[in-house]
Amino acid sequence: MFSFFKKERRESLLRWKDEASLGRRRVLLLSSRQFDRELNRERLRATRRSIPFCLLTVELLTKAGSTRRSTNKQNRQLVDLLLRNLRVTDEKGILATFRYGVLLVDTPEMGGRAVLDRLARLTSAAGLEVRLNLQVHDPNGFGEDQENNQDASGDRRADDRRRDDPADSEEAWVRLASTAAESPAPTEPSTLSHNRVQSSIDDITLAGSQQQSSQAGLWLKRGIDVVGAGIGLVLAGPAILGAMAAIKLTDGGPVFFRQTREGQNGRPFTILKLRTMIVDAEKFQAELRAESHRDGPAFKISRDPRVTKVGHFLRATCLDELPQLINVLTGDMSLVGPRPLPWHESRACERWHRRRLDVRPGLTCTWQVNKAKAVTFDDWMRMDLRYIDQLGLFQDLRLIAQTVVVPVTGRGGE
Repeated sequence: MFSFFKKERRESLLRWKDEASLGRRRVLLLSSRQFDRELNRERLRATRRSIPFCLLTVELLTKAGSTRRSTNKQNRQLVDLLLRNLRVTDEKGILATFRYGVLLVDTPEMGGRAVLDRLARLTSAAGLEVRLNLQVHDPNGFGEDQENNQDASGDRRADDRRRDDPADSEEAWVRLASTAAESPAPTEPSTLSHNRVQSSIDDITLAGSQQQSSQAGLWLKRGIDVVGAGIGLVLAGPAILGAMAAIKLTDGGPVFFRQTREGQNGRPFTILKLRTMIVDAEKFQAELRAESHRDGPAFKISRDPRVTKVGHFLRATCLDELPQLINVLTGDMSLVGPRPLPWHESRACERWHRRRLDVRPGLTCTWQVNKAKAVTFDDWMRMDLRYIDQLGLFQDLRLIAQTVVVPVTGRGGE
């Protein structure tokens, strides 16, 4: 009995030394208990809303004969790699000595595979020997009444909710094991060796993930933003000047509306718009909150009494949004990306909504050209996340082309 407690105390002391060696990085990681709490919370949320997520475990393999000092250095290097190359909304925690967990919220299996493949390449390039394991939680893969919750067309009714996880939690997890179909399922996920990286899935190359992680793709997108914003300001310059004159002549107030929005990685910035409402309109928003037709933190109201006569025209033709081309030139925004929310509304969003902050906000996106399809605020957020998952040059060009039609049809003020 005494030897058992002595062993436990020695392991706890070693674990404390390992965590202490991380320095300031430690405060950016959850403890094992905190991580387990977040994992259970995500499982319940994903089950209720039928949203998949992934759990990725990363374990540093210590080399034979290596000193503790060199191992601690590799451990800090691995933690830095995780913090710099994963999304802000992904929860990261310490599971055990040299073993970490990453909770990939609102991420399907293919997204988890992309993250695992990317980490495999990054750790291999850094000379780190790690073991990666991926588990997928897919609520659509279980449930007794799955067939009964469908209507005649075969589609699931939007108001149906999944029940909580079954008693056997293992049924809710899809383990990605070896590709040998005829071999019996092992008790532990089998591993495949790849460039000193052990993985629980096949090593695959995803064109989409390469495009997203490619610096060349990011520079190309930024180049298109700068050129497009420059050309747009030149062409739209006369229209902007005319709108500014109309605003000034009607009520004499400021022509620009400035507001703090939350940008990429949660960084605040000031957005520019042509003023379409009365002066100090934000002071009256609390009185109109009950009339908002948008659920969630976003405030949207049809026939807003604060909008001026000139403002109605500017909104319908989207002329009020053109000054944001300046935000594109300064790098705060992109031509295409999730629409930035006001600071207080964005901070009130749920955690899975905030994955939209992984990219620069934009002038237009999927929601901007398909507002009618976003019945709820969650639908709006899913449109943004779907855009991020399918990020690509052709998709941006298609959305820009669709956006040009919006002011022509007068749907900008919807």
